[in-house]
Amino acid sequence: MYTYNLKLHKGTDNVIMFTFVNQDQKPVNNTNATFTFRVMDREGEDLLLSKTLEDVVAAKGTAKVTITEQDLDGINPQKANFSIERTLSTSNLYDAVFVDDNMGGRGVIEILDSVLPTHTASQTVSIPSFYDGPGVTTHYSSQWQSINDVTTVQYKPSSFTGNIQVEGATSGTDGLWYNIGSEVSLTSSSDTAYINVSGYHPYMRLRIEETSGSITEIKVR
Repeated sequence: MYTYNLKLHKGTDNVIMFTFVNQDQKPVNNTNATFTFRVMDREGEDLLLSKTLEDVVAAKGTAKVTITEQDLDGINPQKANFSIERTLSTSNLYDAVFVDDNMGGRGVIEILDSVLPTHTASQTVSIPSFYDGPGVTTHYSSQWQSINDVTTVQYKPSSFTGNIQVEGATSGTDGLWYNIGSEVSLTSSSDTAYINVSGYHPYMRLRIEETSGSITEIKVR
C-alpha cells in the first residue's frame, strides 16, 4: 500500500479508504487479514489513537477506517504519524504495512481544526464514588449547564453492567429532574461511547444505575 499524507478533520467524522497492493501493484487478497490503524505523535512517544480497519471488499484488498468526531475530541491539532499493522488468521506473526516505496512503516497524518471555526473543548463532569456501601446502586453525576441546542455526552465505562440516563431540569436546585431521550443499557462494557442530546435544557446530569463495574469518565460539549 502506498499513500499520500493523510488528513483528519476535527469536529466531524472521517472515513479513510485503503487499497492494499503487492510489489507488482496488484490488489492483495485480505480475506484472512486483520489490520490495526494507529496514530502517534510526531516524536513517536505517545499513541493517540488505535482502530481496527473494516473490510470493504477483502478479496480486492480494500478496507476502511472510520475516525469519529468523538475519537478526535481529546486530541490537539498537530502533524502526526500513522502506521498500519497486519496479522493473519493463519499465522501468529504481525507485520508492518509499507506506506511508501522506500519500505517505510510510518506515514504522515495531519489533525486539523478545519470543519468548525474553532474546536470546542469538552467539559469534564465529576462522577460519584461507586463504593458507597451495600445496596447503593443509583448514582448521579454533577450537573452541568447546557450551552447549545445539541449536547454530546461521552462516557467511559469500566466493566460496567447497568443503565445510564441523561436527565434535565429547568432549575439546578428544585430537584425536578426529567428523562431526556432513551435509557442506555450496558452489559460488562468497557467501550467509550456517547449520547447526543437534542434541544436546550438549562441543566443536565447523568443518572447511573449500577449492577457492577463503574463509569470512570464523563465529558460533555
